[in-house]
Amino acid sequence: MTLVVVLLVLVGALIGVAGLRLAQMRAVPLAAPRALPASGAGSTSVEVSTDAWAYSSGPAVTDVLNRYFDAINTKNYAAWTATVTPARAGQQSEAAWQQGYATTVDGTIRLSRIDEVSPGHLVALVSYLSVQRPEDGPEGLKTSRICWRESIPLTGEPPRIDVGKNGSILRGSC
Repeated sequence: MTLVVVLLVLVGALIGVAGLRLAQMRAVPLAAPRALPASGAGSTSVEVSTDAWAYSSGPAVTDVLNRYFDAINTKNYAAWTATVTPARAGQQSEAAWQQGYATTVDGTIRLSRIDEVSPGHLVALVSYLSVQRPEDGPEGLKTSRICWRESIPLTGEPPRIDVGKNGSILRGSC
């Protein structure tokens, strides 16, 4: 009988510790900085927080983001247009897109959070690192490594990346 009581107490303690650990994990900022690779862009696969993965559209959003970044990294405009809305694709001709991403490699990609802003419209909080020739960096940030944080709008089923709003992207040298 004593052994049963001891086992029940131990199991209860383990469940309590596991529950506390889960609560602590949820309390950690989902976009907390991670260690950046010493060089290069890092892994080109999308890392997903448990919060984002648990969201009902988590797997679909992860899929479209993986395909989006793969298209950029392989310089495949047709594959890129399959991940974005016609309005987003219409903002860049293939020639402008190819020139804009000619030397870019995106990596260390993290999907931290997904929110539904209205029915059929999501926003994904994504951070990533891009590496490119410094002269190919965006205006005002001509550097070889840029850390980005972006609120990416998605719409439709399956979701596609839509046109973003001004101020939805933070960037800096890293």
